[in-house]
Amino acid sequence: MPSTRYPERKALGARGLRYRRRLGPGLARLGSLIIPAAATAEGLPPLIRATPPFSHIGDADSPSRRQLAQTHGELETQADQLFNQLLKDPKNVDLTLRYAEAATKLGNYEAAISSLERLLLLDRNFPGVRLQLAELYRRLNSFEMARSYLTQAAQEPGVGEQARARIQELRADIDRAASGSRFAFNLATGLRYQTHASAQPAGAEIVAGGIPQTLSSITTNRSRWDIFGTGNVQHVYDLGDVKLESNGIVYYSKQVGSQAIDVAAIEVNSGPRFDVTIDGDRLFGARPYAVANNVLLNANQYLTGVGGGLALDRVIAPGLFGVAYYEFRAQYFTNNPVVPAASAQNGNVHSVGAGLNYQLLDNGILSVLASYALTSTDERLGSSYGLVLRAGYTHTFDLPPDLGVGPLVVSPVLYRIYSKDTVLNPEAVPPVLGSTQEWRYGATAKLGITNNTAAAFNVIREITLSNVASSRRHNTQAIVSLIFAY
Repeated sequence: MPSTRYPERKALGARGLRYRRRLGPGLARLGSLIIPAAATAEGLPPLIRATPPFSHIGDADSPSRRQLAQTHGELETQADQLFNQLLKDPKNVDLTLRYAEAATKLGNYEAAISSLERLLLLDRNFPGVRLQLAELYRRLNSFEMARSYLTQAAQEPGVGEQARARIQELRADIDRAASGSRFAFNLATGLRYQTHASAQPAGAEIVAGGIPQTLSSITTNRSRWDIFGTGNVQHVYDLGDVKLESNGIVYYSKQVGSQAIDVAAIEVNSGPRFDVTIDGDRLFGARPYAVANNVLLNANQYLTGVGGGLALDRVIAPGLFGVAYYEFRAQYFTNNPVVPAASAQNGNVHSVGAGLNYQLLDNGILSVLASYALTSTDERLGSSYGLVLRAGYTHTFDLPPDLGVGPLVVSPVLYRIYSKDTVLNPEAVPPVLGSTQEWRYGATAKLGITNNTAAAFNVIREITLSNVASSRRHNTQAIVSLIFAY
């Protein structure tokens, strides 16, 4: 069973600021300011499961991801072999446990339950089996059976502290699931240093047309420290085959010694999540959603956006998981002391994206993402298209229990970012179609401290080349933060 310790899992006066038209003014997701958006809507850290577009990509500590470590064929073969051996030796405890594990990985919870319940007939006091049965019945949404086994597990002689903590967590999870209404909260706060400071949210994932890319075009010529905080609340209401999922995300950063590029932002989105099936087989999961956000820059109104989208996800093959999305945003900018002509960027953004996740190792996930955005402004100036390619790997290291911390999750990442204006840039002499190419690479390390807290360290390097001199830039970010999840 994966460890539960990891809760997973931006001075200057106006003359020192530069606004660069890079990847257009597109605004999109706030969802992964600190942690990459990832994984399924059940059983994962709140910020990870917060928002589209990539709401099902890549949590290395997810039980469902670990179950994809072996191919489906290998697991079926293993399960069949173990079952045949059990027919010859039905009282073999080791075979029974191994078969239950294989059946669980295949998603055949009924077979795993039958195996473990048979084990209790052989030994009523077999340690840990009732807790495993409670977890399996929880996965089947058989809450009363799960509660019954939890009660029995708590009464077993010699129950350890770790098992009691797991029993309490599982009982609370069952109560939330049975109520049909569930809340999850996440908060991250920390300190960031930039060698060439921008208003981009700390530790943000980059997608074409996204708010981090929009704000990263607002830069200073100096190195800066800033203190930041981001929070997320998610509510899921279970309607049976459909779940109504709503998210609220806030972000705030304060520059040390200045407020020139202080940022405050909020985003809310809501929509149903459901499976599309054919003859009882799941074809793909879908989530249409509505979204709205607001951004303040230097304590002044900067941007409001409204729109909607559709996110899809599917298990393509054993160990291979994919997502795709389309999103539309209407954006309304307000002239701001930092960006005096911001209203010229009013317009629409259409964006599409797709991603793949592959379980490369038992504790390691390889992910590739691509997103494309077309920004069309009302005054045409600043209209552009952008492409973001991302490759990343996430590896979870389960640390020795006597250390009292863990796991350690290490995630290197590499971006290649392209953008090009569709209208001549009047800031250039002679006017040209602005074009940029950017490399961005770095790594994040996250260490579980308790069941609800983790520490994170992030380093990222940005190298931007352009045919417009004012858009060329190098920047290095170093971020330390604490993450709290409930």
